[in-house]
Amino acid sequence: MPLLKDTEREQLRQLVKACLLEISKLKIELKKCQKESSNSTTNDLKVESLKEELSEHIQRKDEEIQESIKVKDEEIGLLKTMIEEMNQKISELETVKIYFEAVISPPRRNLTSFQSQIYELLPCEEQDTVILFSHLRSIGFKELSHDNLESALKNLERKGYFKSRVEDGKTLWKKQEK
Repeated sequence: MPLLKDTEREQLRQLVKACLLEISKLKIELKKCQKESSNSTTNDLKVESLKEELSEHIQRKDEEIQESIKVKDEEIGLLKTMIEEMNQKISELETVKIYFEAVISPPRRNLTSFQSQIYELLPCEEQDTVILFSHLRSIGFKELSHDNLESALKNLERKGYFKSRVEDGKTLWKKQEK
């Protein structure tokens, strides 16, 4: 076999050197890839761990929010009850105001103060004497007798402020608008 010339030998040596250099570079690159791969696995584990922590945190926060909602709903219920009670008191006070204004209003023409108060305080619906009597007693006419009320109603009827009719033995009275 013929021997290689020096230039060919030199070219072959440079080619081998280049190949060895390339192999070294590839080994370094391989080590980097392996390191990144192991980091990626570590990162994947970290990501999974973070996901679990986040999920637990979200669950805790959700439970806290649900508890907070429950407490707020109870407070809202309590406030609604308080509002209903206040509305009832306001309604009662408005009724008292109407009765008070009726009691202190100046007497109507040709009526005594007592007759005018009776006229103003009694409802417009037709009712019997017993119901009208209990209505006035509930307002505050504690010393009013049944006979005094009947007498006042007859005087008011005579003056055109009430009309009466008898039904089943009961006298029914109806206020007339004047």
